[in-house]
Amino acid sequence: MLLDQEVKKEEPKGKKIVLFSLIFLIILLILVIVMMVALGGNQKRPLTLSVNGANTAIDNELLVSDENGINYISISKISKVIGYDYLTGEYKQYNEDNTNTKGYLENENQIIQFEADNNKIYKTVPTSNLDYEEYELTNKILKMNNLLYISLDDISIGLNVSYAFSQADNKIIINTIESLTDGYKTSLPTQTDNQFVAISEEFSNQKAISYNMLVVSNENQKWGVVSSQDYSTIIGNKYSSLEFVEGAGVFIASDDNKYGVISKEPNTKPIIDLNYEEIKVINNSPLFYQVKLAGKYGIIDGNGKPIINNDYDSMGYDSQSNVEQSVLVIEGFGKNKQNLLVVSKQGKYGLINLDDGKSVGDCILDKIYAKNENGETKYYIQLQEQEFTLDAYIDSVNTTTVNVG
Repeated sequence: MLLDQEVKKEEPKGKKIVLFSLIFLIILLILVIVMMVALGGNQKRPLTLSVNGANTAIDNELLVSDENGINYISISKISKVIGYDYLTGEYKQYNEDNTNTKGYLENENQIIQFEADNNKIYKTVPTSNLDYEEYELTNKILKMNNLLYISLDDISIGLNVSYAFSQADNKIIINTIESLTDGYKTSLPTQTDNQFVAISEEFSNQKAISYNMLVVSNENQKWGVVSSQDYSTIIGNKYSSLEFVEGAGVFIASDDNKYGVISKEPNTKPIIDLNYEEIKVINNSPLFYQVKLAGKYGIIDGNGKPIINNDYDSMGYDSQSNVEQSVLVIEGFGKNKQNLLVVSKQGKYGLINLDDGKSVGDCILDKIYAKNENGETKYYIQLQEQEFTLDAYIDSVNTTTVNVG
């Protein structure tokens, strides 16, 4: 009997050892799985680039960093993906430059000019006779691998795209303003109390998206501006039309066929009251507006101050010749670096100094035009069917000599 009892006592002890061993193996297996998951999670995903929702290939030269760790993207390599052609040199300058220190992007809506080691870029539109609008970047344009690069911090304003980086996915996300407009078209009406029914698809107004603004209309087809982040009102929906002027950061507004200029700053008075038949920018730096009142043209500066009264039939000389170029504003001309405006009365042309509004030459000239000579722009006037350089004409005016020959 005693032997029987001893055997029965030993039996549970063996089972416990087996049970403990099994538990230990299970815990060990769980630890191994946890470690494998942790190691897998710590592996960095390869960098990817998404443009308008589609992944695009990244080659060795698309993205670079400078000595300060600032990240840059190749302008030429990203150009096609965001809807531009890339060309070397300067726009409308036909001398070939193989140094690759300058380049520009071009499409039907916009031209953007870049230069290595310069933190300024220049924008214009193909149909404009204005000089470039100037924009200042945070970082200089970088030349590396014989290519020009723009920093990722600057591409929003520089290229009129949106940029974000997903840390979790290790992904660069770029969207063009055209793609963003399509996105807002579907989301905007359902996300606001005001029930905006449309977002402007004019390219000038799409560029407002780069500055966190949306140009939208309500059910009454009145246009206003809201924040693209929280849809708060910036400019109320009270205008028949709005046009964003990116370089000036303002809107040309109209209502009841009267035009004015509205600031993008909320709760501010118009820069130019809605009193005019037409308004357009004729010079970017310094900023000047051409205004039309009672069929006559005048000039108002960027602060809303009248510079030239509405006394002129038209402004600018519109050339019909392949040799002669049209002229509106001549910037930094002569020794005094005057900004000269071409004005017209009764079919004759004259010049006004935009800096002080004073006449440089009365409206007695038959033409005022430019020529491209060996890559340089030269200015000429025609008087009584004779051609003279603009320098000679202005010298004659300054010395009050009638005969410019």
